[in-house]
Amino acid sequence: MSENSSLEGRTIEIPGMCRGTAHTFAGAFRSFGLDAKGSPEGDDATRELALKHLGGDECYPQIITLGNFLKSATAPGFIPSRSAVFMPTASGPCRFGQYSRVFRRTLEKMGLGEVLILSPTCDNGYRGIGERGPELLRYCWWAVVAADLLRKMLHRYRPYELVPGMTDKVYWKCIEDAADTLAQQDRRGPRKFADMVMCMGRCRERFRKIKADLTQKKLLIGVGGEIFCRLNTYSNDDIVRKIEAHGGEGWLSDITEWVYYVNLWEMEELRTFEGSFNTRMLKARVSDAVQRKEEHSLARVFEKDLKGREEPHSVWEIVKAGEKYIPAHAALGEMILSVGKASWYQRKNCAGMVDISPFTCMNGIVSEALYPKVIKDLEGMPIRTFYFDGTKADTDGDVAIFMELAKRYAKKKGI
Repeated sequence: MSENSSLEGRTIEIPGMCRGTAHTFAGAFRSFGLDAKGSPEGDDATRELALKHLGGDECYPQIITLGNFLKSATAPGFIPSRSAVFMPTASGPCRFGQYSRVFRRTLEKMGLGEVLILSPTCDNGYRGIGERGPELLRYCWWAVVAADLLRKMLHRYRPYELVPGMTDKVYWKCIEDAADTLAQQDRRGPRKFADMVMCMGRCRERFRKIKADLTQKKLLIGVGGEIFCRLNTYSNDDIVRKIEAHGGEGWLSDITEWVYYVNLWEMEELRTFEGSFNTRMLKARVSDAVQRKEEHSLARVFEKDLKGREEPHSVWEIVKAGEKYIPAHAALGEMILSVGKASWYQRKNCAGMVDISPFTCMNGIVSEALYPKVIKDLEGMPIRTFYFDGTKADTDGDVAIFMELAKRYAKKKGI
């Protein structure tokens, strides 16, 4: 942040790539005495609101992200000088790197130029967020991991619930518990992390009390693709719920996977341009190791519940699997993670995989071009790419057809 970009007296809005993560993320900010909240949920109205201020070349996640914030910015009582939006950025070919610029240009045109835009970058592992950044970043990591784990539990129990809607209620109660635990200002460092482990224990017990029949036979379906669309239920027409309606259980690639991938390529670039032995490399390695240790401590709470749905020990396993189809050093981004994750899903007895991408997204287009070869190598495991741009489509019908293919594959493989 620049020297004159004080957050005191401002309300920080966290974009809702995943609403649960936005809420826990806001809790991490509140632990420093800052006022923070998640963005409103996206809908058709927020999408149309954004399109009024855009040129038409923007990708779908950018439209949704901007529209959600503008819903707040155009509400009665909004004060630009007392508001901020957290909008990370990145280099590379993805249009994500342009989001903060589009936000700034749009807000200035609307006379809202006093809104502060916080834009840490993935080039340094998103550490450029001020002098209190390291501690805040650590709490934000706990927020991401906790929300990922709770989402996994949501998808683990919801297909089997006997009282419709109960799992969703438990999920949101757990999200609020995690956000409140993170927001405690009198607990810091190891004590706060111990509180988070206890919080995850409480959440586990809430899920276990759900009336559910986990003995039901469901097809496990991997869900990958572009990170925003696969996590944002409005953007993807709540496709995981549709998979559940047709006899499946969705296994969604999470945000944690992307963070580890960013860590990996930060270290690869340091090794290439500065060598393996330097202060920045040491810091990157230590940070990655600490993140892994903390994630494992939180995930261990749900080990029995998520048996059979374990993530790879290292994101490098996914990258190596993807290198069979696309060069890892030349194709940075979600395409290699999507292609590589397909192999992991098959190893874990998934009956198929869906790739969720915004319409015209380069990552989705490249991945889709590679999938015929991947499907052949994975003994015919069905993989279907779903593109979204806000236009109405028969997603339910397409999911039904895909699930029939998954059932045939599962029968052939005996899973």
